[in-house]
Amino acid sequence: MEKTPEAYTKAILAAVLEPWIDGLSQVVRAYQTDTRLSARLNDSTIEPAAKAALLEKVLPKDAPAELRNFLNVLLAQNDIGLIDEILATLTRVVTTEAGGPQQAIVTSALSLSEEDQARIRNGLIEKFGANLDFTFQVDPEILGGLVVRVGDKLIDDSVRGRIVALRNTLGVHAS
Repeated sequence: MEKTPEAYTKAILAAVLEPWIDGLSQVVRAYQTDTRLSARLNDSTIEPAAKAALLEKVLPKDAPAELRNFLNVLLAQNDIGLIDEILATLTRVVTTEAGGPQQAIVTSALSLSEEDQARIRNGLIEKFGANLDFTFQVDPEILGGLVVRVGDKLIDDSVRGRIVALRNTLGVHAS
């Protein structure tokens, strides 16, 4: 990371807003896929507190109190239908203001299936946050395993990397 006030400020912005984006993403996913839930959330005859109780089942347990308060305002104003646009705008602002998404480059010896790519994406999002732009590439020279680079972090779990590490440990130099 670049050591400037702007870089630190962007890192703070991304870190503080990540739980909001995660929580809003879960609400949007549930709102868009559960027609019964969305109908009840949009029903103006249902009390906002009852709607908030429905959303509690969807939100991550560690969602910030401020996010819950914000959702309660949307429910009280019957504006929950704006949630997907709010998430899109917030994501765009964070991406723009926090320096854009981090590049996540995943290198494997063979092409990965869509299922494997999805599993890797999910694991990296859990570890590094949702602000990732993924590239999957093939390099037969790594022999097996994966090499993952996210921003300035490198995770080398390749066979080639293990062989190099073993050689270094044993003091053996390749010729």
